[in-house]
Amino acid sequence: MNQLIKSRLGWLLCAVCYPLVVGGFPQQVGAEDFPRKSATLRRLDWQSEGSDKREVGSSISRPLVADKTRTLGEQLIVAPKDAEQPMQLAQVRRRRPGSEEPRRRERRDAPEESIPAATTVQEAERKREEIYQNLPSEKPIPPTGDEFITTPDRWTMIYKGRWYDPYNQNILKGDLRLFGDYGEPWFLELTGISDSLYERRGVPTPVGLQSTNDAEDTDVFGDFEQDFFNQNLIFEVALIKGNTTFKPQDLEFRIAPIVNFNHVNLAEVGGVRADPARGTHRDDAHVTLLEAFVDYHLADISDRYDFISSRWGIQRFQSDFRGFIYADEQPGVRFFGNWDNNKWQYNLAYFHRLEKDANALLNKLFESRKENVVIANVYHQDIPVLGNTVQLNFIYHDDTFGDDGSNFDENNFLTVPSPIGTERPNNLYTYYTGFTSDGHFGRLNVNSALYWVTGSEKHNPIAGRGVDINAYMAALELSVDIDFIRPKASFFWASGDDDAFDSDAEGFDAIFDNPVFAGGDNTYWQRQGIPLIAGGGVALTDRLSLLADLRAGKPQGQSNFVNPGIRIYNVGVDIDVLPELILENNVNYLQFDQTDVLETVRQDGSIDREIGWDLSTAVLYRPFLNNNVQLRAGYAALLPGDGLENLYGDRTLYQFFTNLILLY
Repeated sequence: MNQLIKSRLGWLLCAVCYPLVVGGFPQQVGAEDFPRKSATLRRLDWQSEGSDKREVGSSISRPLVADKTRTLGEQLIVAPKDAEQPMQLAQVRRRRPGSEEPRRRERRDAPEESIPAATTVQEAERKREEIYQNLPSEKPIPPTGDEFITTPDRWTMIYKGRWYDPYNQNILKGDLRLFGDYGEPWFLELTGISDSLYERRGVPTPVGLQSTNDAEDTDVFGDFEQDFFNQNLIFEVALIKGNTTFKPQDLEFRIAPIVNFNHVNLAEVGGVRADPARGTHRDDAHVTLLEAFVDYHLADISDRYDFISSRWGIQRFQSDFRGFIYADEQPGVRFFGNWDNNKWQYNLAYFHRLEKDANALLNKLFESRKENVVIANVYHQDIPVLGNTVQLNFIYHDDTFGDDGSNFDENNFLTVPSPIGTERPNNLYTYYTGFTSDGHFGRLNVNSALYWVTGSEKHNPIAGRGVDINAYMAALELSVDIDFIRPKASFFWASGDDDAFDSDAEGFDAIFDNPVFAGGDNTYWQRQGIPLIAGGGVALTDRLSLLADLRAGKPQGQSNFVNPGIRIYNVGVDIDVLPELILENNVNYLQFDQTDVLETVRQDGSIDREIGWDLSTAVLYRPFLNNNVQLRAGYAALLPGDGLENLYGDRTLYQFFTNLILLY
């Protein structure tokens, strides 16, 4: 009996204790337990989404899922709708009968009144809304209408600007849409430029052929002193279609009228005009079009907006990085574009050149030079290293002005045929092949060019016969940027002709060059045109050219490939004295490549190769750190070497210039 009782008591004890051991006695959690669960929930709330969270009272690590109803002691908690992170369910620890009730933590921001237990999901949501509506708020959330303003397009956001203010949003400089919808907007660009140049210079000047300004002057050379002033006013209007933020324009109309006034004062007669009765000074004016073209976008050829475009009309084009062969504004047609995410760029252009005004160096719109230029080139970036661009260039040039006989410029000086030698009409056909580069190898900046020109001249006036052209040009510039200082060194070589009378023309000449190299127009040799006195009516070198080509003026004269050539050795340094002020210093040593041609035309067999030393310094001041106001000033002196002394004597040639550019 006792065994039976013990056995049954054992089974009864097991039946009673088993639920307690496994999960505890089931009990209904009432309202008195909610604050404790709220405090527990507060510790779990606002944690990063996806983190590993543990249930309170559980040894099992698992994510807790919101909006699920639990039984056996678990109370439904619904996450607030405006919570930044999903609320988590906290499981309340079950308490054994007779054990001490856990310490309750009051929620600091909860209302003091007790909250009855939720019986349904809808009632729990309603209670949750009441709780969170009563919570204190530091700053009420404003309505979205106070934070956002509707704008019709991106051009009218924030800044409206003024039409006369070029430094802020301005409808006249293409910042704001002029007309058209968002998909096809049209923009207007108005540009006004005033370019004022004054020069005081000493240039070799002969005494007048028929008379002289000084009756006692019997020398070949007169007074070298000259004053020159040039004023250009440019008004540019462009109408552009297309959103050009991330893609090329669809269509552009551009026109740029230019008004020129120039004044020159010499100390000798016969220099400004062929007629000595016209005196020693000249005032002249010229009005023309600097640009007038239509740019039409043909096609996009990739999803990165690689494109093909065309341009028709009077347009500026430069054949290479530095303008060694061709840099001019002429009427023509140009196809251009890029490829392979802009790693390749290409041009195919044809120009029919207009005659130029000899004093203004600007086009005469209705006078043809009977001269054609075809240019095909291609650029490739990051070859052979990142940061270096190479170019392959091919240029065809023919000049058939000789078929029209002779030509005299505005000052009544003969320009075609060249007033030297036999003075017979001449036609030229030339082919330029070039390889150029621009970029850097590490910290070393490198710019280079190599050209080979071939072709023929029908009748070269110096050789007195037809000649075959075979000449070369090479240029190399190296520089390093050291903080605000850029030291540099460069070399320029144009081959010369070693025999004036043979059938090979080996002196290099360009079409219409304007190079930025070896000091550029800060140097005396490039800025000034030096006439070849007592050797013919040609120039030893032309204005804004590095070449010693014996040409009858770059604006209207023909190319000449029987010339002495030149070598230029340059060292210089550019210094950013201030962000607004740049100082440029250059020292050039110049030599003729060959002297046979000079000895022939001057009938002097003792002309030395040395030209001399060209020393120059210039400053560029931009007070507003942009191009709206630019002031340049410079001084240069050419110290003659033995060769230049043979030609002009031992006087030092000099220049002082100041150039003010105002741009709107």
